[in-house]
Amino acid sequence: MKTEEPIIVSDQERTSNSMTTARILFAGGSGVVGRTAVRWFRQRYPDIPVLIGGRHLQAADEVAQELGTAEAIAIDLDKPRLGLGGDAAVAAVVMLAPEAGLKGLSYAQDLGVPYLNINAALTEIGPELAMFAHRATAAPVVLASHWMAGAATFLALNSVKGFETVQSIKLGAIVDEQDLVGPAALEDMERVHGMAPPALVFEGGRRVWLSGDAAKGKFTSVDGRSLDATAFSTFDIVSLHAATGAPDVRFDLVNGESSSRRRGGEAATEIVVEIEGEADGRTKCSRSTLEFKYGTASLTGLSVVLCLASVLGLNGRSPAHPGLYLPELLLESKGFLDELRSAGATINEDSK
Repeated sequence: MKTEEPIIVSDQERTSNSMTTARILFAGGSGVVGRTAVRWFRQRYPDIPVLIGGRHLQAADEVAQELGTAEAIAIDLDKPRLGLGGDAAVAAVVMLAPEAGLKGLSYAQDLGVPYLNINAALTEIGPELAMFAHRATAAPVVLASHWMAGAATFLALNSVKGFETVQSIKLGAIVDEQDLVGPAALEDMERVHGMAPPALVFEGGRRVWLSGDAAKGKFTSVDGRSLDATAFSTFDIVSLHAATGAPDVRFDLVNGESSSRRRGGEAATEIVVEIEGEADGRTKCSRSTLEFKYGTASLTGLSVVLCLASVLGLNGRSPAHPGLYLPELLLESKGFLDELRSAGATINEDSK
């Protein structure tokens, strides 16, 4: 489907942009996750031009040449406007690389265009929140640092629809040790857990920080194995607590052999959600699973594109107004999961 190019710029930028076409800037677009995101975007929106922003121009240019309708551009995450000149016409800033200086967020706010970030850890989002609060009407700001940019949250939210009340939500994920993005995901976990008590969970309706043995857990994989896991602080925990009111919410992570690879397939990414609550006056339990054979980076990239399409209004809806958004505030869970299925995800749900 051909879509209109999303020209979303501030009044002061319109003159400088008038001679060019605004493009989606994928900052970090030459990285492992970035490459998958721009590929998914190009597959869905072949006519919308993009900028592949990278620290190393050669790597970014390789991605741009592969895509077509794309241009490589050198960016510096420590410089104002990411080191770009005043004539760079940008329709959105998609931050796929860690940016400690938040220059990308400031740049998007200056231009009045959407900003989407997948690298802000739950324990370090204070600066992003303060920058948004000081300029709340400047631009749409999407914090999508959930597991796989929202895939786990949408799987859980779709499962709770049959519940009247939700008591417990337990999420588990496997990062296959042969997954190309596996080491990066584990480094993120170490970074987050080095700055704060190891893991945030909700227990009895109260936020609790777990450490030591308390952070150790188990979950049952897609193929029925009971796996040793470690609690992990993800945005999914706070999103699901806010959305459902569940007093108990926990996310556990495993680095090991995925069920897909164990049965002779690919090193797939794997998510399991177990929910307990009540429906029709009786106790109800559900278990939902998601497998994506293309791996962690690809699922994250696809989820990024789905969120980006929504905030820009490329999915048939109106573009998002300036505000602070999480993925579940942009998309409906069933539609999101249907998109994942059409891209190759296997999703199953069992209730009792």
